[in-house]
Amino acid sequence: MKTKLSLLICVILITTTNYAQKVVALHSSTNGVQYFNENAAFQEAYDASVAGDTIYLPGGTHTPPNVFNKKLTIFGAGHHPDATIATFTTKISGNVILGENADGFHLEGVHITSELIIGNTNDISINDITIKRCRWTNLRVPGTQDMSTSNNNVFVENIFNSVYDCRNLRSSSFFNNIISNHAYYEIWDLYFVNNVFTHSDTYGTVTPTFNANNCVFQNNIFLQEGNNVVVGSDNTFENNIFCNTISALGTDPTEVNSYYMTRSEVLVNQTGNVFEYTDNYHLQAGAATNLGTDATETGIYGGVYPWKDYSIPTNPHISSKSISGSSDTNGNIQIDINVHAQTN
Repeated sequence: MKTKLSLLICVILITTTNYAQKVVALHSSTNGVQYFNENAAFQEAYDASVAGDTIYLPGGTHTPPNVFNKKLTIFGAGHHPDATIATFTTKISGNVILGENADGFHLEGVHITSELIIGNTNDISINDITIKRCRWTNLRVPGTQDMSTSNNNVFVENIFNSVYDCRNLRSSSFFNNIISNHAYYEIWDLYFVNNVFTHSDTYGTVTPTFNANNCVFQNNIFLQEGNNVVVGSDNTFENNIFCNTISALGTDPTEVNSYYMTRSEVLVNQTGNVFEYTDNYHLQAGAATNLGTDATETGIYGGVYPWKDYSIPTNPHISSKSISGSSDTNGNIQIDINVHAQTN
């Protein structure tokens, strides 16, 4: 924790000294700590990194490498506008694409302006990645179904549009995410726990939330009001809240302890498919009585990974900073920085 805090403060001071240029810090167990502050700072830090290194991205917009092809840990300053007043949000411009050597990759606290793509070409196996407290558009794991699948990947407390094309994603888990749209292609052997699916097709027969097969859905909230929530076969549903009027869960589902409510009865303040930072995903009193399989509440505030308000990443967080624009008569600059350690 001391190392992370020192890096954070150094980045602030260097950024101030260099007229607010974006300073990217690379922390390596083999090559020590390096700082990059050119326009291509993120690319330069990536080029200098080796597998197992950590990169710290400050607020601002960063251009990523074309492909991340190493096991790296990358922390941003967060993406929620109310939590990043002192740092600005960390944005990665364009797609984040993982290559075949990215097993064990960890990304946290950034807003990807386009897609998260696991596999720079079809049928690449990329495993054991963690994506946490990030925001992006679509998730893609491209390939020919059942060819070189990607396994044991975890997505925790993210905000994204859709599981767009994940036919090659297997044995992977989605915990406490907000997912705004429906899955466009078949998915297989995935585990969804304590998510909120805001997709709502009132016609119900055109765009189901998922085309899922042999998946497990526990403690989720499906805001889909149409009749066709899930198509596919052999899925297991336990302790989910559904906002449609009938159970439409595909072929041969296993359904245990489902709760049926109207959409207006479930969340404190949320409408439509599109995520807004002003939404409130806490449960209303009646919905809060519908517990999950682990006796915590359904939705993003229950389970093993309860949602952290403002999506603050787990590295130390700068809540405020004040740096004088000039020195006093003794040449001193007044600096006041408030940093809070994060426990989870």
